[in-house]
Amino acid sequence: MVKNTLTFELGGRVEIADFTNGIDAFQRLVSSLTPRNAGVTWVVDDLQLGSAIVTFKGESADSATVEQIVDQYERIGTALEEDVDLLQFGNRVARAAKAVRHLTQTTEYVRFQTSERDCTIYRNGQTSLRPPPTVAIGAVTGRVQTLSNRGGLRFNLYDTLHDKAVACYLAPGQEEIMREAWGNRATVTGRVSREAHTGRPIAIRHIVSVDPIQEVSAGSYRAARGSIPWRTGDASPEQIIRELRDA
Repeated sequence: MVKNTLTFELGGRVEIADFTNGIDAFQRLVSSLTPRNAGVTWVVDDLQLGSAIVTFKGESADSATVEQIVDQYERIGTALEEDVDLLQFGNRVARAAKAVRHLTQTTEYVRFQTSERDCTIYRNGQTSLRPPPTVAIGAVTGRVQTLSNRGGLRFNLYDTLHDKAVACYLAPGQEEIMREAWGNRATVTGRVSREAHTGRPIAIRHIVSVDPIQEVSAGSYRAARGSIPWRTGDASPEQIIRELRDA
């Protein structure tokens, strides 16, 4: 699986100032993790409307360097999640990571996400009191949106139950299973990460299948037929209902 994306999410009620501060803190962190003169450019790969979720993709001729930065991003997220000493990463990175943690004073949580894992830092240091996400083989149904195939397939599925974006990560060579799914409702099966306290799906990895669901046309119920055969001369449904009511 290609590791070249960093996703950053602010949870709960997010005001414009929170989002601005979040992007600034995230940019500082990514800059501190990216070696000078490494030749890596981070570009916006996905920005979700209605959610404070932004994904950046690393562009470089040296994919190994990008992957190292993503690995380091995961380690920072884990350190924040487990509330361990950040100075092990150096002063510059530690200051940037603390600025990210400071965001939880005004937002419910901050979530780090990559193609391999999720790390969530909850409000006011309450992370240790929250159960970790559950991971199990399962399926989520929703509408497929924002498919990106620029250097690794990642797409968002807006699940039917919560109407929230679920990040889905395809392995190289799985492009064909998305042929008829984009923009349509589908059921995605794979390893589903869920918030333990709400059951809301966060991400789907190691995807096995993406099965499009046929849309139901408006007014199609009018074409429904009864389960009992009707012949000329039989009582109409209205007559039968009236007789049952008056019996």
